[in-house]
Amino acid sequence: MSQPPPSRSNDFAQTFNAAHGDGGLTRVSIAHILQKIQADPSYLFGQELKQGAGQCPFHKGGASDGNGADAGLPQDDADKILVNSLLAFLFGRLRDHIAAKMPLDEAGRLMLPIPPRSPHGLDPAERASMAAAAPDVFCSVLRDATCHLLDGLITGWVAELLQEEEHYRSLGSGEISIDAAATFVLRSALEDSALYQRAGYDMLSITKTGSHTAIHICWALVEAAPLLVPGRDAAFYDDLVRRSLKQIVPLSVSSLGMLVHYMEHSGIEPPDGLAVHRLPADQTAFVLDDAGLIRLNAAPIVTFAKPGERYYTGCPAFYSTGLIKLYLDMVAGLALDYHAYDRLQEG
Repeated sequence: MSQPPPSRSNDFAQTFNAAHGDGGLTRVSIAHILQKIQADPSYLFGQELKQGAGQCPFHKGGASDGNGADAGLPQDDADKILVNSLLAFLFGRLRDHIAAKMPLDEAGRLMLPIPPRSPHGLDPAERASMAAAAPDVFCSVLRDATCHLLDGLITGWVAELLQEEEHYRSLGSGEISIDAAATFVLRSALEDSALYQRAGYDMLSITKTGSHTAIHICWALVEAAPLLVPGRDAAFYDDLVRRSLKQIVPLSVSSLGMLVHYMEHSGIEPPDGLAVHRLPADQTAFVLDDAGLIRLNAAPIVTFAKPGERYYTGCPAFYSTGLIKLYLDMVAGLALDYHAYDRLQEG
């Protein structure tokens, strides 16, 4: 096992942030936008939210278009800020929905569905078949089933929000809940945005895609633990993974382009881009820090920005307290339940 250079836990975050700057990218925190929405729900319908939400970077000498907006603000960036702010606002409800609706058996274990598109034909409930499967197949089925489970929970969350929006619309009184209002504005923003229409995203698909990435990274963290510290028991790895979560969070505060390039160059992202593949043994994303925690390696960082891109917010889940931890809790719990750490050390 190669030893990483001495490091502080925040080395990666500092280097990653600097690499964004090298690409001409500036991070815009949306935390105060969420506070504005909560304090004054009518802010959802104002023009300021659509024009960068009054963020300071947009008012540093930018030319006005005559309507008070910064003419230099790329429309795609304005759309990202709007959509990610609304998603982050609604993700608190997603977190609560997932926590309340996760299917558990009588022993309190998470029940996984059969992944419908898996080529392996395994039912995660058939423990003997899972135990007999090759380690790579075993990992693929667990990853695939986790994503499929999450897809169903996300679909239920969207359905509830749409039903709530329709309920208030049917009243005809003009009354509306803050979540229903945010849902309406989010749907409208996605439909009106050239950026999101090019990608084919709606409220459901964009949330599923981001959640798959989060689950993919959580499984990669679990799979990295025995690679970095072989020969330990499941309790050790579970503790290590959970304590290392804060070291992985900087990935959730990056631009999408920088995240994708880091995942590709470090081995987290497989060539086919699917989240069902086990982390390869030659990965370079995860190393150990001086405290024995798993941290991210700065070496695979690649500076990237799309033409004309200037601002990024990071993943909406970063701004929803506890959502990323909930995803890791799901994955880490499954790793223990299915004895994944033993299987990962088989080869």
